[in-house]
Amino acid sequence: MPANTWLELDRDAVTHNARQLAALVAPARIMAVIKANAYGAGAVPIAQALEDAGVDAFAVASVPEAIELRAAGVRGTILVLTYVGRDDADAVLEHDVRPAVFTTDTAEMLATAAERRGQRARVWIKVDTGLGRLGVRFPDAPEFVRQIAKHPALVVDGLFSTLAENPERNPVQVDRLLAVHAALPELTGVVLSIASSQGILSMPRHGLASRLGGAAARPATRALEYVRPGLTLLGVVPHPERLDAALVRQADLRPVVTWKARVAYVKVVPPGEQVGYGPRAALDRELRVATLAVGWADGYAQTLQGVGHVVLRGRRVPILAMSANSTMVDLTGAGDVRVGDEAVLLGRQGEASIATDEIAHVIGSFYRVLAFIPRGVPRVWV
Repeated sequence: MPANTWLELDRDAVTHNARQLAALVAPARIMAVIKANAYGAGAVPIAQALEDAGVDAFAVASVPEAIELRAAGVRGTILVLTYVGRDDADAVLEHDVRPAVFTTDTAEMLATAAERRGQRARVWIKVDTGLGRLGVRFPDAPEFVRQIAKHPALVVDGLFSTLAENPERNPVQVDRLLAVHAALPELTGVVLSIASSQGILSMPRHGLASRLGGAAARPATRALEYVRPGLTLLGVVPHPERLDAALVRQADLRPVVTWKARVAYVKVVPPGEQVGYGPRAALDRELRVATLAVGWADGYAQTLQGVGHVVLRGRRVPILAMSANSTMVDLTGAGDVRVGDEAVLLGRQGEASIATDEIAHVIGSFYRVLAFIPRGVPRVWV
């Protein structure tokens, strides 16, 4: 086991979550979003486990992320959700990657590379239905798609958009994507995708069937072909206050990641001294302190100092201070903690636990809880 800090991944939980979400969204298919190194859990191991569980489509943020998956033997469809540059064109074709297209420049660049190689580039069109981030605006999308589809070196596989995660706007966005699709009856085999984790768990029948009047499996729309869960595949339910509690219960997701660190030192700090950098109040009593071999340089949010907890010997203990590679915790009531013991930063140890939402509420984001952990920190299956 690594000496300092590491993540433990539960393969059974990954499989369980994939199957639960697949059952919840059927007849849609899962396109697993594993960008940002699977939000910190580890893109390669998570993708491999999901592929073993039957998931055959993945989404990433960049071409290098897609190439990393291909190099690891991931065989399924890989969609690049964001910008694809001129230097990426040959790699897209060589590694059979599906790029997002939302400008004519990108389409022409891919077409030129495909013609030079004697191939056809398979692309997905990104439609901006109201998020205001990336994508061709929905009123212009039908004509844009027609022009792309006419090019002999390009094949349009799908249309996709991204929900703003605003309950009032989500249905409007779905209607807009469906309207784009309805305006293109000449295109066959083109699939749609709009619902991510929030859409899956906030709107009945994964955020689309409520707009289809119950015709969830109607072949003419194919609008339910793909949903794009991300954090939920890791057993994390982001912003539960925005979701449908019944759907969350039905999903019955299990945490995949446990984050641990070693106790590097145990000492007694006398009254009158301080623990940690900067101006601090002196201790008013003797305190047993453990120093953990993890800090903000390892991705552990510094805002947790003074408010967060870890679990040691099955007991929650408060975080006193933090530095680049060290975290000091108060051992009051923690028992006989020794150098080399495992501390749990996220997850369960005995009857005590640290949940993702507990950290998220301190740092202001569910997505950054793990995403800032350096790639060099080991991820291991348990």
